[in-house]
Amino acid sequence: MDELSKRAMSLWPDLAGQMGMAPGAVQVAPLARRQDARVDMVALLLRDASGRDLVLKLQDRPKDAEEFAEAMQGHMRSFEAFPEGVPELLAVDFDAQACVMEWVAGDPLATVLQEAPVETHPGIMRQAGAWLGQFHRATLGEPRVFQPKYTMDYLRDVVDEVKSVKRDVAEKRKFLSCAEGFLARQPLYEGRRTQAAQTHGDLHMRNLLMGEQVKGIDFSAARVVPVGHDIARLLSDYAILRARHDDIRPGEVVPVQVRDAFFDGYGVVRSDDPSVQLLLRHRVLAEWWGLPASESKRSVAQERRWQGIASLVEKVFPEA
Repeated sequence: MDELSKRAMSLWPDLAGQMGMAPGAVQVAPLARRQDARVDMVALLLRDASGRDLVLKLQDRPKDAEEFAEAMQGHMRSFEAFPEGVPELLAVDFDAQACVMEWVAGDPLATVLQEAPVETHPGIMRQAGAWLGQFHRATLGEPRVFQPKYTMDYLRDVVDEVKSVKRDVAEKRKFLSCAEGFLARQPLYEGRRTQAAQTHGDLHMRNLLMGEQVKGIDFSAARVVPVGHDIARLLSDYAILRARHDDIRPGEVVPVQVRDAFFDGYGVVRSDDPSVQLLLRHRVLAEWWGLPASESKRSVAQERRWQGIASLVEKVFPEA
């Protein structure tokens, strides 16, 4: 057991007390460990004397009390709205940034897709879409006119930073060509209606557990925003890391069969929703500028992500 795991277990007696449990003897097994320049986190699987399985998670870095509190609040609100699709949060130590939740059987969507034949991806993504549709319907806000100017103004700021060398990106000229071509298409997304709902906030493929029941984990702040935010986060992650790029039509982000299956399961809006169309393409660019420009500064995971982005943008922005 490493030092962070030992620290997590030192918090267990107080967390167990919040749950009305005697700490007692528990069996402990590693569940997840992330340690990089930005994040230091451990998740442990605990089994108590009754055979009940729990997850103890400790996030040592980043230290952000407000962000952690918002994430816990987002999780609790999500469970209240959609208990069949969200594991119950049982105890929280806000100072230590630790929590205990019920354990649920299932593998991350990223793992399921990696191990599955690509021909089965549409069916798997239909399940993912169905979970997100249920979550959004349980937290539905009002329909609204989509306003792309906020997203596009931010992208313009990024473009200006790249041009002025305040921000460095890989393949700078290619990035600017893609971004400026996308900005020119802003009128296509204006004045059209979309649907709002509570956002998951960080819906990448590792935050959906695929089992007998699909469950979402690691929620962020509970904000009501256009549904395209969650959809773009998930589908761009799939497109970068798991999609077969030869199957993607020019101008699209994911293969049509996968897209159609996902939205068939989702059911809240269609794939031509303006927030989906704009935010999905914007997310690809955001993933691009979010990576270190220099190969020597990228981790193995970041380099794998960059290779996916470099291939994908040839399809998403064919005119660049």
